[in-house]
Amino acid sequence: MLTVADALQLPAFAGSQVVAGTDGLDHIVSWVHVVGVPDAARWLNGGELVLTTYINLPPDQTGQRAYIQALVDKGVAAMAMAVGNTVDHAPTHLLEVANYNHFPLIEIPFSSRFIDIARSANERIAQENMAMVTRALTIHRVLTQLVLDGGDLKQLANTLADLIEQSISIENERFEALASANITAFDEARRYTLSEGRTDPRLVHALEDRGVLGEIRRTLRPVFIPAMPDVGLEMERILAPVVVHGDIYGYVWIIADDRPLNDLDHMAIESASTIAALMLLHQEAVQSAEASLKGSFLAQLIEGGNGRGAVLTDQALRFGIDLNAPFNVLVVESDDRQKLPQIYRRIHRLAGLHQWPLVAGQFAGQVVMLVQSEADLDAITAQIHEQANGGGLRISLSAPQSNAERVPLAYEQCGEALQIARRMQMPDKTIAFVDLGYLHTLYHAGPESLRSNPYVPGLRKLLDEHQADLFHTLEAYLDEGGNGVQTAETLMIHRSTLNYRLERIKEICAYDLSDPSTRVNLQVALKLLRLFEGA
Repeated sequence: MLTVADALQLPAFAGSQVVAGTDGLDHIVSWVHVVGVPDAARWLNGGELVLTTYINLPPDQTGQRAYIQALVDKGVAAMAMAVGNTVDHAPTHLLEVANYNHFPLIEIPFSSRFIDIARSANERIAQENMAMVTRALTIHRVLTQLVLDGGDLKQLANTLADLIEQSISIENERFEALASANITAFDEARRYTLSEGRTDPRLVHALEDRGVLGEIRRTLRPVFIPAMPDVGLEMERILAPVVVHGDIYGYVWIIADDRPLNDLDHMAIESASTIAALMLLHQEAVQSAEASLKGSFLAQLIEGGNGRGAVLTDQALRFGIDLNAPFNVLVVESDDRQKLPQIYRRIHRLAGLHQWPLVAGQFAGQVVMLVQSEADLDAITAQIHEQANGGGLRISLSAPQSNAERVPLAYEQCGEALQIARRMQMPDKTIAFVDLGYLHTLYHAGPESLRSNPYVPGLRKLLDEHQADLFHTLEAYLDEGGNGVQTAETLMIHRSTLNYRLERIKEICAYDLSDPSTRVNLQVALKLLRLFEGA
């Protein structure tokens, strides 16, 4: 990159002198351009080093000040003005505007040929751009060859660090370190990653709060991050997403060391993130083949072994599951079945990342998992829900079982748990079969049980009373074991309001709510209505 200071070292600028705006000599020059109109800024893109003469400026001081300010506002790198003919030096009022804006104002001898200055500088810029593109292509070729040679993320980090001489970190979508290569000094944020194996949560939260991660999710492109000392980021960085199937699978960081980050670093990280995606895609292709085998295996278990229990038990051991030891079946369903492959891929990645003792596959429009009971099932379900980002997932969990022949029963338990949860409109994201209790018994009683239940007609009267939602009030009262204080808190109503509603319920139904057996019978009838009539 050619800076204003670099341009002034070219022979064509011999005899030139910076008379104002010396703090801006590090401005990058994208092109040298001759302008000869008083509204020059209108015809520029920004980044130019402008060549002009005094006679091309507006005739009055106010216009000339506005002229310089317009160039500044447009992002022009600097202005060089010929002197010694019309004027001997740039006027003081121009110097004032240039100094105030840190905008380099350069005097060049009137005998200097603008065409020679522009040609020499633009040739230098073109050469540097060509060299940068050539270097970027070389980086891309080397990294691509790494994929063809079967390289991994660690090799990718080391190779990229060697090529651009900057530190590299590759992390998963949760900002947990997968591979890194360090060149020189560390800042606080980098030291945290190296010691804890993940990016400092303070930094992640700051990137979220300041819109950096939002921009990456929106554009799926690299973002430059300036120093953020308040969260330990003392060196600037570029952060690029690793995108597979439109999902962010991870991130690549380039960390500035002894020089600022430049355009080549931006090009390099785009190549690196693409190569990282190809590596992960290759891993996923291998996993997809395994998934097909696992799906077939799970289908055989769920549909019944047909006397092949010993064979399936042996096959399960190859997937790391001992069917003779306690296991659970987990079933994951989504409101949007089209997202099922995406959900499965995420679960598979999480299982590999955390080394969960499970085998997962797709069956009947759901993701089914066979998990050793010794695993932390709460942590597994929590991680899956977190990855779903509120995607309408519901997970059911069977009771612990042993033996291959018990898999169909475990799967049936999961299915019934999901059915009950839907009918009861349970807010829970994870439903354990063992927690259903009497609801499972009522589910098996079937809808015909409503016809002979003597409490159902009275409850149907409550359903017709819409003004105070008496049916819901009674349900909350029964769920709280007849505790009026707790019921009022649950419904977020005043105790007197609750008492009024309970009196109305007694009037309509003629039930003695103080009688424990009556409350139990009412609760059974109420849940039957929930299960089979969607009350």
